Amino acid sequence: MNAEAAVLLAAALAAGSAAADGAPPLSIDHAVFDFGSVVFGKAVTHTFVVRNAGDTAVALRQISALCDCFHARFDASVPPGGTGRIDVTIDTARLEGPVFLTARVHPSDAALPGGRLELRGFVNGPIMVLPRDHLDLTTVEGDDQEQQLQLEINRPLPLKVLKVDSTSAVFVPRWETLAPGRKYRIQVKVLGRQPPGVHRGTLRIQTDDPARRIIPVECSLLVVGTLVAEPETLFLPSLTEAEARKGLKKDGWKVAVRDVRGRRFDVLGVDSDLPFVHAWSQPRAGGNAHDLFVEIRPNETLRPGRTVGSLRVRTSLGDAKELRVPLWLDVR
Repeated sequence: MNAEAAVLLAAALAAGSAAADGAPPLSIDHAVFDFGSVVFGKAVTHTFVVRNAGDTAVALRQISALCDCFHARFDASVPPGGTGRIDVTIDTARLEGPVFLTARVHPSDAALPGGRLELRGFVNGPIMVLPRDHLDLTTVEGDDQEQQLQLEINRPLPLKVLKVDSTSAVFVPRWETLAPGRKYRIQVKVLGRQPPGVHRGTLRIQTDDPARRIIPVECSLLVVGTLVAEPETLFLPSLTEAEARKGLKKDGWKVAVRDVRGRRFDVLGVDSDLPFVHAWSQPRAGGNAHDLFVEIRPNETLRPGRTVGSLRVRTSLGDAKELRVPLWLDVR
């Protein structure tokens, strides 16, 4: 079973509408059971209580789920106004990762509505990287991050970590033994002095197991610049062709540009790659943010359809000298 995939086991029964008038309604007390986190091979057991609010007994025929790991024993009949037991067991020997299991309660009389049970939790497999088997982080340009992973060996045979390295200089690992052959801590320092964008790499946990020489951990880092625009894209309202050709300016056509670290800066210039767009800036109080305003100049270029361009903002910040803001204009 794929270690990255959730185990989804579903067989739902919609109750009520198909039942005959006066049919004894069954209900399940606390129909959802969260068994938390268990190690593979440990049986999960739980008892559900089924309640019969009707005035005649209801015979139960089957409790089913779409997994051979699920087993149930149950009272053959639920008395009127009384309760019955459903004892369920999940064999986790071949499960790994998150588990979501839904089982269906079938009365013997197919005309009667049944019920539904849900069990959910997490099964720690033979070899687990926790809290997840990948690393995804976001940082502001220049800011380092740290993340801790743990390698747990739950199978009978121990596993020794020989080395942990990385395919990328962005992700710098160091590791220590918590319990020889059983548990290891991996501390990953993520270097944020990278250009804005997504940076990827793979941690390689090297072991003494011939079948698992390398345990890979995929890593990604999204670096965002210190200079941000709000909104990120300037969508101008739809204009008629006559309005677009004549030119137009509105106070609401603006973007705020700020430094996420709160530093003061100057806007040295604003221009656009669209020749009919004119833009200028105005500082806000405090100097750590500026408003960018745009107008459409008279032109013979714009025609019905969508035009996409950008504003280019040049600043005095040494590590964020330039920012581009997408600009969209629809002409009808």
